[in-house]
Amino acid sequence: MKLLKKISLFLAFLFITSILQQIRPINFNSISSINNIDPPIRASVLISDFNIYITSLIVDNMKKVELENPETIHYTFFDCKGSQDIQNKQVNSILRSKEADILIIDMVNINSTKYVMDRIKESNIPVMFFGNGELTPVMSYTKSCLVIINPSEGGVLQGQILVDAWNRNKSYIDKNNDNVLQYVMLEGSLNNMYAVARSKYSIQTINENNIKTEDISTKICNWKEEEAMNTVNSLLLKYGNKIEAIISNDDTMAIGAITALQRNGYNINRQNVLVVGFDGRKEAQDLIQKGVMTGTVLVNPYDWAKDVYFIGMNLIYNRNLIENTNCTIDYTQKLLTIPYGGVVENLN
Repeated sequence: MKLLKKISLFLAFLFITSILQQIRPINFNSISSINNIDPPIRASVLISDFNIYITSLIVDNMKKVELENPETIHYTFFDCKGSQDIQNKQVNSILRSKEADILIIDMVNINSTKYVMDRIKESNIPVMFFGNGELTPVMSYTKSCLVIINPSEGGVLQGQILVDAWNRNKSYIDKNNDNVLQYVMLEGSLNNMYAVARSKYSIQTINENNIKTEDISTKICNWKEEEAMNTVNSLLLKYGNKIEAIISNDDTMAIGAITALQRNGYNINRQNVLVVGFDGRKEAQDLIQKGVMTGTVLVNPYDWAKDVYFIGMNLIYNRNLIENTNCTIDYTQKLLTIPYGGVVENLN
């Protein structure tokens, strides 16, 4: 009986040992695939378009952060030149080369996020979408996250600048005394969540403050100063004094709008037409200080770059994604938001 008991205990020991041997490699392999990457981390950064001013500033500051952390990060930047087809080919090429530990992607077209995510899943490497990306595909993959500045909040801040200006100087702004703010909207591009949200929520904020609005014209200017200048010049020839405000998705186009206004005799010494931009470009802040531009929403590109660096490291090493950042994270644990730096405005 004692012999049978010993045999049973021995067999039970062998069974448990065999189970543990099967489990242990799976756990440690999964951990090592995340944590045991030799630094510096190789990060391939795909930028939608280097010609977008704020994007180029973020790239410059990412390079600065790289110089500050040479032993931990090495960035390789790719310019997608505003083409989703180019971006798709770059993603596939990087994945085939197996020379990246993490991908950091600013999508050209938000609607292509799923396609790109499906390719990355096959290679089983971490990916951070930043700037422009769709949350639903991101939620489908463990090693991923989406980093943004809140698109709707940005539009609200733009709208509030115009509300403040209207409430302070309505009699001067409302040229035809119809109690309606007639505006022109300069949009960056189609299928960009920031362009869509800034346009929508800036107007919604104005309307929610009991100010009626009329959309004289909405034009896509592709984030370019010259296109905005030419567009506004044409609109001034057509509508003249009817334009009371120009709302721009970024400062670059706002600066183009100011140039067109001044060439037509407006906004020389004061704001004949309200102009609101976005990003906080130094040139825009100078125009605001001079009193010929109304305001802008501030985005700090160095803070962006630092947060992207730390989030990437946290994703690679399986840490809390917002550790060492100023970001907030939502209930999905996938969407991270970088705070704005406030606004600069001149309501005189």
